[in-house]
Amino acid sequence: MNIAIVDDEPEAIKTLEKYISQASKELNLPIETAGFTSSESFMSAFSPGVFHIVFLDIYIDDNDGLQLAGHIRAESENTMIIFCTTSRENMPEAFRYHAFDYLVKPVSADRIKVLLSDAQKVLPSINHYLTFVSNRQEIRIPYSELVWTQSQGHYLRLKRRNGDEYTTRMTTREFMTNATGEKRFLTINKGIVVNMDRIKRIENGNCSMTDGTVFPIKVRQSARIEQLWQDYMFDQLREGQR
Repeated sequence: MNIAIVDDEPEAIKTLEKYISQASKELNLPIETAGFTSSESFMSAFSPGVFHIVFLDIYIDDNDGLQLAGHIRAESENTMIIFCTTSRENMPEAFRYHAFDYLVKPVSADRIKVLLSDAQKVLPSINHYLTFVSNRQEIRIPYSELVWTQSQGHYLRLKRRNGDEYTTRMTTREFMTNATGEKRFLTINKGIVVNMDRIKRIENGNCSMTDGTVFPIKVRQSARIEQLWQDYMFDQLREGQR
């Protein structure tokens, strides 16, 4: 588990790192931490999948902790945000960013231990990330943030929810093998796989994605593909109501 601590007070970072280290040993949970004393330094290191949890102080860089939370959430749905600050007054606004918890300083070692134990139970498994090499860099993206993939010979184009595109040496079959267990992916045409959570609509033999891309669907399988999407969305709705 990788944890970022964003706080403009170095002592506050050291205290949290100490408590997290204690919890790591007691819970037998491997954890690596990284401290950042400004929003700018954190954002230069942040990308979806790098940190599982971000402990975030609201009163940093002229009180723009909430703005930073907005940037995190815009980039990643899965990064867990935990506010750790000195006042309760921003609590209602903070939870607009789907924060996992809101801690008021000073925090205790026991509180951090319980919090990390709870977080471990709900965080996506490391297997929920696709890891690949693009432009000689290793990239790791949560499957949930992929919009679509398209085969180009021996290479694969991948589109991420934030608009970034990547090309990697991988076949569609290899991708689907890596994504085994991820029910969200659907092959709609030769070499084209879409994330059903990111489908905007299916009509007139075309599949429109939330990023504006429109793909043609196999004509003979158009009705079946649309039905599979509808069934998936119904299942997701039912799961959310449990």
